[in-house]
This record gives sequence, structure tokens and C-alpha cells, in this order.
Amino acid sequence: MISIEIPAIHGKYLRQVLESIRNQSYQDYEVIVVNSGSGEISDIVKEFGFKVINQKTKSLHARYLAHKESKGEYALVLDETRMLERDTLKILSSLDYDMIIIGEKEIGDSLWIKLASLDKENVVYCNPVDPLKGISLPRYYKREVLSKAFSSALENLGNKFYDVVYRDLEIIFYEAYKVSKSVHVVYDQLISHFGDATLSDIMKKYYRYGKTSRVLRNTPYSVFLTKKRVRRKICRGSFWERKLLYLLYLARGIPYLLGYYL
Repeated sequence: MISIEIPAIHGKYLRQVLESIRNQSYQDYEVIVVNSGSGEISDIVKEFGFKVINQKTKSLHARYLAHKESKGEYALVLDETRMLERDTLKILSSLDYDMIIIGEKEIGDSLWIKLASLDKENVVYCNPVDPLKGISLPRYYKREVLSKAFSSALENLGNKFYDVVYRDLEIIFYEAYKVSKSVHVVYDQLISHFGDATLSDIMKKYYRYGKTSRVLRNTPYSVFLTKKRVRRKICRGSFWERKLLYLLYLARGIPYLLGYYL
């Protein structure tokens, strides 16, 4: 069985995400949603017959709570903004790896959405599979590997574990990679993401990411805060599309730095 573990706080796209799960061609799964938002989120989850945990908490701890309540041999670490293609679980269930990185695409047609989609393509195709040297992140884990990753993160962070928002998936992969190097990449875009369609949305999100990243200072995960940790590689897209990607990186990077330092 596959456990699909989802932290939720806004619920804007949750119905579409759960609908995409219910329509899977592979049906041996369970869904656990950790609701840190409104009662409306709980109502939506119950409407689909899935399990909901109501607790106000941050992203990393929410993922941990969902995993603790799960029973599957594998876990799909999902979000409330990410839908699945119909055969996603069928494809994943046929693969025997400890971790799987899954191709993604953005939903929408604004310039920022198109750039974010191209960025996702470059992340998967052009960058190494390594928690420190690359930027690709697994979404699918063998249960025991993910459990050990959570245990290590909890031990290393102490009380800060409950305050981590951004870098949660990086921390999980960092610890899981110590347990196993069995990582596979599925290049097919099996996940569709409701991303940020406007510059304002991007700046607000990354300012918040920068602000919340400060919790990792003076921890074993402060390595994720260094600007020179990894050189992002770009190998996909036309000449002008590649140049425009730097516009996206500026739109993300400037507010992130302002949030982090101010």
C-alpha cells in the first residue's frame, strides 16, 4: 500500500488534489491530511473519506505526524497544491527503489508559470541527484527510509523541528540519503503544481521562505543556507528562455534574502 501524506493549511486546491488521487488507476493507497488551517479543510477531506489530523503546526512536523499515522510500505510526500496524473501511483508501485524523484509541471499560462515549469524541467534533467550538490527532491520513499530520516531530523533539530516550514523536503532527503543511495528519477511529468501566477505571489512566498529559514541557523542543516552550496545548472529551453529563467530566480531570490536578513 502507498501512503499519501499531505500537510494542508490553505485548502484552495485541496479538492482538486484529492479528486486526482481518487481517480487513480492504482487503488491500493491511503491518504492522511494534516490540517493546520480551517475547519473547511477537514470537511473536504472527510467528504472524500480520507483521514484527517487537525493540528496547528508547521510543514516538517505536519509531514512527520502524517507519516506516524500511515501504514503503507511506501509514502508519497505530497502537498495541497500538487495533483497526480491518473497512472502516477501505478507507475510508482511498479518501481523498486528507496526514493523516487518525480517530474512536475506547472498549471497555468502566465509568464511566471511558464518559467517555473521550465525551471522544474531543468531541475530534473540538468542537476545531480544529491542532497548537497543538486536540487532535485524525492517525493516517493520506502517507509523505513523515511521513518529513519524523520527520526534523525527530530534528534538534530530538537524543538526547532516544530518550526521548520521551508527546506523541509531538503532536510528529509538529506537524512534519507545517509540511509540509502537508492534514488531513481521518473522524468515523466506525473505531478501538476498550482504555482504562483503573479510576481506579487512569488515575492510574498519567498519572503516568507526566507524569514522561516532562519530557524535552521546553528543547526546541522545550516548548510542549506549558504549561497554557494550548489551552482544551479540549466540545460533545457531556448537561448532566450534560459535567459528569462534568471528573471524568475531574481524574483525569488531577492525577497528570500530580504526575509532572511531583515
